[in-house]
Amino acid sequence: MNTLTTLKTLALPVAVALLTHGAGAFAAESLANGIKRRAPQGITTRLYACVDKAGDSPDAIGACLSAEKAAQDERLNTTYKTLLGKLNGNAKDALVNAQQAWQDFDTKTAAFESGIYGNGTLNDLQRLENTIFRRSERANALDRYAAAANAQSPRLKPRSSSTATCAESPRYNANPPAR
Repeated sequence: MNTLTTLKTLALPVAVALLTHGAGAFAAESLANGIKRRAPQGITTRLYACVDKAGDSPDAIGACLSAEKAAQDERLNTTYKTLLGKLNGNAKDALVNAQQAWQDFDTKTAAFESGIYGNGTLNDLQRLENTIFRRSERANALDRYAAAANAQSPRLKPRSSSTATCAESPRYNANPPAR
């Protein structure tokens, strides 16, 4: 057999092997990269590393997303508390009202998504990712408000007794019941 015939004979199996291996590697890589492309600022790098390690296991991916949700809940509460401490009077009341309205939006959006996505592991993971992204986006918005409050700090003196957190808000529930 000459070299040309040998190369032609091996070309298809080698190409299939490369495509198969490459597709598997791309799929594992694309999950974390896909999340990263869609994610708002503020999502932790731990999520991407965890998802990379999780591979194709929905349970492992769910654990990664649950850990990130807890991190985003903590971030949201901390950011809310920080901003609340910078405000007083009408601005503080407006923030509390706005946060309660956002929480209603978050709860209603989650209920809507339950109807749209339905049941199933992959749908549950999508809803969880959406929740994480909403919490991160809200924390980002509160960070921007805090920066604006810092820039106007002579007009917005904080009250020293203000320590309420988002979680302490009368209607806040970081983990609303599934519908």
